[in-house]
Amino acid sequence: MRQKLLSALLFFVSSAIAQQEGQFVITGTMCIDSLRYTPQTVKKIYLSHEVNGQELVVDSAVVTNKQFTLKGTAPKQVTPYRISGFDNGTIQLFLEPGNITVLPFDARFPVGARVKGTPANEVLFAYQALNEANSQTAKERMDKTLADLPDEVRNNDKAFYPYQRATYYVNSLSYRTAAMRFVCQHLDSPVALYIIKYDLFRFFTPKVLEEQYLNAVPPTLRQHPMYWELTNLLRAASLEVGKPAPDIEGETPSGKTITLADLRGKYVLIDFWASWCAPCRREFPVIKQALQELEGSVPFAVLSYSIDSKKQEWTNCIARNNLSHANWLHASVLKGWSSPAAKLYNVEAVPRTVLISPKGNIVAFDLRGEQLLNMVKKIKNGELKPDESASATQNTIPILPEELTDIPDKDLYAQYQALARQCDQSVADSLSALRRSRGERFLTTEDGKAAEKRFRAQANIALTTNRLQFLLDHNTSPLMPLLMQRDMLPLFNKEYGRQLVATVAPQILSSPYTRALDNSVRSLNLMQGNDVPDITLPLADGTKKLLSNYQGQYVLLTFWASWCPDCRRELPKLKQLYTESCHAKTKLTLVSVSLDKDEAAWRKALKTFGINSPDWIQARDIQGTSSPSAKLFGVREIPMNVLIDPEGKAISLTLQGDELLTRVRQILSGDLYYQQETPKK
Repeated sequence: MRQKLLSALLFFVSSAIAQQEGQFVITGTMCIDSLRYTPQTVKKIYLSHEVNGQELVVDSAVVTNKQFTLKGTAPKQVTPYRISGFDNGTIQLFLEPGNITVLPFDARFPVGARVKGTPANEVLFAYQALNEANSQTAKERMDKTLADLPDEVRNNDKAFYPYQRATYYVNSLSYRTAAMRFVCQHLDSPVALYIIKYDLFRFFTPKVLEEQYLNAVPPTLRQHPMYWELTNLLRAASLEVGKPAPDIEGETPSGKTITLADLRGKYVLIDFWASWCAPCRREFPVIKQALQELEGSVPFAVLSYSIDSKKQEWTNCIARNNLSHANWLHASVLKGWSSPAAKLYNVEAVPRTVLISPKGNIVAFDLRGEQLLNMVKKIKNGELKPDESASATQNTIPILPEELTDIPDKDLYAQYQALARQCDQSVADSLSALRRSRGERFLTTEDGKAAEKRFRAQANIALTTNRLQFLLDHNTSPLMPLLMQRDMLPLFNKEYGRQLVATVAPQILSSPYTRALDNSVRSLNLMQGNDVPDITLPLADGTKKLLSNYQGQYVLLTFWASWCPDCRRELPKLKQLYTESCHAKTKLTLVSVSLDKDEAAWRKALKTFGINSPDWIQARDIQGTSSPSAKLFGVREIPMNVLIDPEGKAISLTLQGDELLTRVRQILSGDLYYQQETPKK
């Protein structure tokens, strides 16, 4: 017993001395020291951390009898490090003064290793334990879903799948709520910054990240490098039309350094792409056409920034596709997705384009195909005001009132509302405690105001967490999609909206509230290749149909009005397409949605212009340009033509006039893309 006490005392003393001197000692033990994919054992391990996107090794140690030890001086700030030397992942830890222990682990699966001993690593250990508990909860939730179903559904894979899918996404988002709650409880630890960066950052909009998470971080942690890194990432994620474009640099194939700033005074299309990306290659003919259109008339350049990792693959693709033009510049740093420019412009998928004005401001995002060519024509004709919003793809969510009048589940809604009252009470309690400890006058000082702002940010994290988990736990109620649309969807990055829809239980998929949520998500993500909103069409005969009723065929959806001169000029083209479609092998349905408020004027126009043919779908939305359908499709000017494929995905959002005729004829002849792609050699 004395020996155990003595050992514990010595460990405590040595740990305290190490902390005082800024020294760390890392010890680790492998219960199995074999590699996962190679018939060898681990001979050496390496301590490293990330610097400017690259992993930098700072120390190493030989493994002896399945054990290793690393010693050294800890950095001034507690920093995330990794232990590598395995062939199936790394061990995550935080480097700080003191004795750090890697608990016995299987070297074939180093990601599963757990680390304890110092404050930050104890917090990390708790977070990892939480994730393990969440895995068990997820399994229990899926088992309950299965057990609650009747035999005929449980034993039928096709019938069971919708329930399995909804539960899977409930589990997935429940992991997020657990991370949100953990961060709120450990805001004084650098581990919270780590979780925000790697588990939550892409989940929320920049506004939420700033107003809730970064504002909730205490002053002691705001000098941490990870806090500044998050701030910079947030600025990059806050890219908006009209704001200055971040400068980027790369090397040309010949090794010359080029920057975006070098092209100031020109319109610049930044094109993020990769040689292995087929959709990127399909855009090459469009970019060539854009360069030809503006050559000699408006200063215009294309800066194609490759996220390739291998130079030969990059340069071969340039040569093979003849991507040479005086104003088509190529750059890369050959770091793949870790390219600084890709991170700065929040590139999560390619192709991604950003149009920059001659003054260096962002004009538009994600212009592809006809959208790009339509923008090029506006530039050429002097129609574009480059420092104003020009993106045709950034829609807004239809706003629901805070106070709902038609509530499907009033008792459940009362419970939901109580969560907001708890949030308010939490802030009030924190302020009361501050008054007692610092006095009333402190709240009027800058420090006092900052503390109140921090309290409110922390309370809002808790409120969002509790609300989201509440809705996930009640995903069979029609109230759930209604509140998801009103309270949750505006907080999350649009890419995650689909996950919110996916959590809705099969029992209420046909609910109008579910459809409204789904349509809002589709609207936010409306661009070529994505699903279009499924709007309601009030037809001329008094009946209603959904746009989805016409799936299985090509659809040309047109927003127009009888009072619109441009719309009237477009009608002969539509009539021509209608006539041709009647004799085409490929089925095309014309759906025209009028934004006329005057029904008599609309009906008169149908007869006057001869567009009341039986197979030409005519609908009218009495709310005019403020109608939900127009908002869902982001209608800013009419006429607006949306070409939709048989699967309900957008082919084009900008076609008009002769270009509309040409494009639809190409589609009906089997050419899905604007121009055929040059075959790869």
